[in-house]
Amino acid sequence: MRISFLLLLAFAYSNPLYSQQKVSKTNFDIWLKGVVNIETEGYIYPKYFVDSVCASKKDSEYSSDRLDSLRNSLMTTKVGTGTAIYASYKNRNYLITAKHVINDQNSESQKIFEEKAGLKKWNKFESVYPRISLRTPFKHYFLTNTVNNYAVIINNFRIGPRPFLFIYDSSGEDGLAVISLQERSFKEFDLLLKKNGYIPLPLERIISNDSIKVLDEIFTIGFPERVSVMGRIRKPDEIEMFQSRDLVAPIIVKGAIAMCESNVPLYYADLTTYPGNSGSPIIRNGKLIGIISGINKYRIFDESGQGSHNLFGIGHLVNIITTKNLIQEIENFINQEDEMSKN
Repeated sequence: MRISFLLLLAFAYSNPLYSQQKVSKTNFDIWLKGVVNIETEGYIYPKYFVDSVCASKKDSEYSSDRLDSLRNSLMTTKVGTGTAIYASYKNRNYLITAKHVINDQNSESQKIFEEKAGLKKWNKFESVYPRISLRTPFKHYFLTNTVNNYAVIINNFRIGPRPFLFIYDSSGEDGLAVISLQERSFKEFDLLLKKNGYIPLPLERIISNDSIKVLDEIFTIGFPERVSVMGRIRKPDEIEMFQSRDLVAPIIVKGAIAMCESNVPLYYADLTTYPGNSGSPIIRNGKLIGIISGINKYRIFDESGQGSHNLFGIGHLVNIITTKNLIQEIENFINQEDEMSKN
């Protein structure tokens, strides 16, 4: 990566015009230090499905080597990304994002199968992806030339309190997700965030309980996939790399509230977003009023008679999850955190 290219990116990143939003520099800098890009990894298929496929081939012409090859091919993983808020509340630190960013539905399916098959009794099926890591901020890497290599490996199949909380929306399709950074597995992750220059946003100070209305001006900070990737970290092959190699810079977009109803616990905003923006904060007057769920799911049709295209979303309409009850839910979650600390 050439130095001239890095200097150009650094200038663009530090330029106040980059924000395109009339907010105070102090307020804006605070938000930039509290919004992070996380990467997740999980298996494509649940274990019971892989076992079933391999069992169906066991008595056929498949050799043991071929069965092993089949199992390995089915146990491949997929990678996803999203945006999260690094926040604090009562001297406890959290990552807050949209539920679907970290929700591992394959692990949930495995738990449901085990319970129905009488193999194990689960109190709750909710699961998060087994690997969560932090993408390195480009600005931090440019200034320090360092990478803090760490990824959290999570065991979804242990009994007891869980280090995360899902807050469902009224549709049941999405909601908010809160990761406790007090839990043993995530304490190193908390340190990693600090080493990368992040500072937790005090939730009591940034969240807004004021009512919102149509055409209120807003902005968001997020990490749309590919768009926010500024480069990749190079490393010697003998060094194991758990954390993502991508270097990322936040993308800031402004917009307006497009639809809100007092009795509906979600609303729409007119914003330009892309996969990877899920979990991004919606900020109005420096305060958090919601978190991006994603582009609405309505299909766009081609009126020329050529049929429908594989495109979704009407213009820039984005589904926003309200954060009105977030602090109360975290208050309830604290009891669960205290139980975890005893284990």
